[in-house]
Amino acid sequence: MSDRTQAFAGLAENYRAHRPGYPDEILTTLRDHVLDGVGPDGVRLLVDVGSGTGISTRALRSLFGTGPRVIGVEPGDDMRAAAAAEGGEVEYLNARAEEIPLPDASASLVLTAQALHWFDRPAFYAEAARLLERGGSLAALANDRDLDSPFIDDHESLLERHSPGYDRHYRSYDLVGEFSAVPGLTSVVEHTRSWVRELTPEGYLGMAMSSSRVAAAVRAVGEERVRSELEAIVERNFPDGRVLMPYVTRLVLARRDRGATDGR
Repeated sequence: MSDRTQAFAGLAENYRAHRPGYPDEILTTLRDHVLDGVGPDGVRLLVDVGSGTGISTRALRSLFGTGPRVIGVEPGDDMRAAAAAEGGEVEYLNARAEEIPLPDASASLVLTAQALHWFDRPAFYAEAARLLERGGSLAALANDRDLDSPFIDDHESLLERHSPGYDRHYRSYDLVGEFSAVPGLTSVVEHTRSWVRELTPEGYLGMAMSSSRVAAAVRAVGEERVRSELEAIVERNFPDGRVLMPYVTRLVLARRDRGATDGR
């Protein structure tokens, strides 16, 4: 696809219906990190970059209550429309992660959830540092499939066979190192949580079909073949029809240096 910002065109409804949220423990850690850094004015603005259908954007509203402004930044037209339709007392901007039309030092949090691999990461980090107030938090959050699971190995092997250029390690980069190298950021820390999501076979298929990588496989070999192979994965691994999807949720956090000067 020539315009990566529209990679989820036609997939938004499946994404909205079938993608998971994030463990409460991890979200509480995120909230506490933000609250520990804010000044006497409290939390002012929370920015969710690559907000998709608004799963993490609405989670921020729930976490922080009605006080702060919450903005999702999403260039994908279908995803942004699906997010807006869900409501949730949040706002959405049509913008890219690398150029966000918000003022310097205005945000208490810049979050990206399940989207960082779509960005020009160095450019996004610089933009996040620009947006963050002193003491503000940069956060990267992701639900990663547990690659040690035989079931997940089966799923990933399908993608590697049929989705052109796909590699299961495509998100295996050193975020702690990358965050630590950004001027103006400090105190980088990573938190992880392993958990299992139970799905019906139909739920697993719906979640799989919400993936841009599966969509690429469909374009390569046809929807009938991809669906047939996904159904076979369920039958091999879960003959009782109770699909157990193992995840490792990762949260990487950094603090905007309280001593940083404006203007970078």
